[in-house]
Amino acid sequence: MSTTTTSLAVTTTTPAEIQFITTRMTYYGPIILLIIGIFGCLCNFITFTAPKLRKTSCAFYFLLSALFELLSITFGLISRFAADHLGSTLINSDRTYCKLRAYLVSALPLVATYLVLLSSIDRCMSSSVSVRLRSFSQMKVAYRASVCAILLAFTSCIHIVIGYDLRPRCGALAGTFTMYDSMFVVFWLGIIPHALMLIFGFVTLMNVRRTKQRIAVGGSTTITKVNGSNQQQQRRDQKTDAQLLVMMLFQVGFSSVLILTRMIYYAYYVLGPSLGGYNRLVGSFLMSFTTLVYYANYCKSFYVYTLSSHLFRSTFINRMKFCIRKVFCQHITVIHGDNSVNTMESTVPVRAQHFS
Repeated sequence: MSTTTTSLAVTTTTPAEIQFITTRMTYYGPIILLIIGIFGCLCNFITFTAPKLRKTSCAFYFLLSALFELLSITFGLISRFAADHLGSTLINSDRTYCKLRAYLVSALPLVATYLVLLSSIDRCMSSSVSVRLRSFSQMKVAYRASVCAILLAFTSCIHIVIGYDLRPRCGALAGTFTMYDSMFVVFWLGIIPHALMLIFGFVTLMNVRRTKQRIAVGGSTTITKVNGSNQQQQRRDQKTDAQLLVMMLFQVGFSSVLILTRMIYYAYYVLGPSLGGYNRLVGSFLMSFTTLVYYANYCKSFYVYTLSSHLFRSTFINRMKFCIRKVFCQHITVIHGDNSVNTMESTVPVRAQHFS
């Protein structure tokens, strides 16, 4: 009798607990990610605009990626939080907003992903033994490649504007379009770009190994041909490139783990059997959890760069010191200027009285 009572208690309380955890997670999760993500993106802006990194093509990709990461998390998380917990019904009542949100929550993260992919391609080109391939790692190429990546991302998501509508809730057109959209999300937004990142990262490591072997064989003859100042500059550039390579590899690794975690479950959720009852609650929990994991991918870059690169840490600290000094000195200058003006104003009447 006691066993039966215990089993009944478990079956009645466990779904309620899962629903409670899901509600709390979807409430506090976006808030935490917004704080962490916005702070991290702003710190990335401060760091990658430093003179040491400003003219580096890989750092330019990281800077643009941080911009689109900021847009992705602010728009995606705020709009989702408003619909889940603030009582906003705009997504299910306004046709234009339904299409726009569905479009932007796919296009903005896709641009950020493509820019990280470009950074991996850039490091692969810069580490190549071919002079022609190394010539692609420069700013003018980065400008053109970034424009092409942005246009490709926004153009490839245009089907979302056509296929999403109020039915009566905001959703994709049932049938073939739903299957196509699901495969688009899994492959075009997830598997393909991250598989390419891993491939270019592996090729980059192979290029670095070959370069070290060549230096070990012919290093003594090439070093004597370079004067002291050029050799120091070359070493600084190589050190910067090596640090950017480490940052790129860590970024690609963490991004692949987080995104593919989301995509694997999303593919199962769409293609798997329909869930009901207790399994549906578990499925809802996992969908909410992997959604937060998906957005966490666009909040992590500053912290990954900070932990993986001494160059990034030192540049960030120096930039923060520079910004604090600049703001503090301007504040002191304004106060000093006001005091001097007040002093002049107070001395003028005294002189007038003396001469009168």
